[in-house]
Amino acid sequence: MRDLMLWLDGQQLSIALRESFLVWSALEASHIMTLMLFVGTIVMVDLRILGVLFTGTPVSAIEKRVLPMTMIGFAVLIITGVLLFYAKPLTYYNNMYFRLKLIVIGLAMINIMVFHFRVQRNQDAWDNAAKPPASARVIAGLSLSSWLLVVIFGRLIAYGDWFHCATFEEGDLLYMFSDCPQLGGH
Repeated sequence: MRDLMLWLDGQQLSIALRESFLVWSALEASHIMTLMLFVGTIVMVDLRILGVLFTGTPVSAIEKRVLPMTMIGFAVLIITGVLLFYAKPLTYYNNMYFRLKLIVIGLAMINIMVFHFRVQRNQDAWDNAAKPPASARVIAGLSLSSWLLVVIFGRLIAYGDWFHCATFEEGDLLYMFSDCPQLGGH
């Protein structure tokens, strides 16, 4: 995998992206602003399902209004995220926080699938309830927690040097988790 990251790192577009102050800044800003849209809409739906906000509004009405924005936000996040990764593949590949962010995103996606394919099947029965059933609230709580962790880990990526390969002892768990090169340095 590291060889693939080295190859990506040497590609002309990768170099151009990371060396362009304006393009890099625009990508990073777009990613962060779109994250606010994406997470903000998810928070609205989750807080409604938890029975905290908009308790007089059916869950389906909230979903109908905000989920299209959530999907647009997610699509832009994927595009900007891939481009940001492509610009600095080695930096992100060896970054513990980046790896944790990807793991939590995967878990959040599983949580979404469980909600849509299991919990939401009987949504008609609880759609108007001020406080939906416990199964829906648990999923909403997991969703809020997951996306909060994604934001935190995403922010900590910039501080990945705290856990850079050069700071680990060869053979340590974090050294292996970060897939540090075996023959010194990063």
